[in-house]
Amino acid sequence: MHKRIFKILTSIMMFVMVVSIGFLLYTSYQASKNPDQIPSIFGYKPLTVLSNSMQPAFTAGDLVLVKEKPASEIAVNDVITFKKSDRKLITHRVIGKMKNGFVTKGDSNNVKDSEIVAAENVIGTHVFTIPKAGYVSKFVSSPWGITLLILIPLLSYLLLEIYDLLSRVLSRKEKAV
Repeated sequence: MHKRIFKILTSIMMFVMVVSIGFLLYTSYQASKNPDQIPSIFGYKPLTVLSNSMQPAFTAGDLVLVKEKPASEIAVNDVITFKKSDRKLITHRVIGKMKNGFVTKGDSNNVKDSEIVAAENVIGTHVFTIPKAGYVSKFVSSPWGITLLILIPLLSYLLLEIYDLLSRVLSRKEKAV
């Protein structure tokens, strides 16, 4: 019974490790290939929330997934992410539509945003939020995070394999005696 549980846990750990490393390699490759574009996975772009302007919908440290959507399909009350400048992205709620773009406002802000958001500046609409996962994402993208993400699972796997091997050797010796 213990061996079966051990094998299942080992398989799960290996799967999580391979998927995590694959995800990191894929997003790193995308980011290095196109540094001006946001990496995406199946059309979803993960972004970390840096401020509390959209509380209570999401807070600083949350990870939001954004998916591209034609400007004609964006409606009032949709939450959109848009480029404010070359390096700055904002995620706010649409409170009005105009011919030349969208009027937006952060849920916890008292006033609407000062500039109209042009349709070509819209990155996409908010699809899903993972609370506090942005902190994990930031850590994992750091040198320490990458090291720990690879080394800890690898060492754990090796230790589990050594334990399994020693268990088999000891059980053979007991049978032989």
